[in-house]
Amino acid sequence: MGLLAGLSLGATTIVIRCTKLGYAPATHVLFFQVLGATLLLGIYAVLTNQLTFKVTFLSISNLLFQGLIVSFASFLMWFHLIKTYYLSQVGNIGFLTPIFGVIFSVLLLGEILTFSFMIGGIFVVLGVIYLSLSPKKKIENYA
Repeated sequence: MGLLAGLSLGATTIVIRCTKLGYAPATHVLFFQVLGATLLLGIYAVLTNQLTFKVTFLSISNLLFQGLIVSFASFLMWFHLIKTYYLSQVGNIGFLTPIFGVIFSVLLLGEILTFSFMIGGIFVVLGVIYLSLSPKKKIENYA
């Protein structure tokens, strides 16, 4: 599922950069994505018979956080970045997503930070720094 999610995000980014969606306001693009996700998840819920929802403070606060912070704010910011800058300039930020996820899970949820994650995180950050600082090769057109 994680691989399909990454593939979907990459495909979405390419579609936005290479079609007329690139000229649409980021709010419209987000609306289309949320509408499509709502329809697909509704169909999935019906097909898998997952139609019940227990209303608790935790479930409502989780939905609000995922809807307002994760979906709304982060996607608006991402689409603004990929429409404003070259994807190669902002693409490296995506590699930091797991780092931020673990940092926030430690801070907000009290998760334990393991040594192996710290070592892996250091390598990810070093890779992002390397990609950001490496000289860009000029591509010449020989046609």
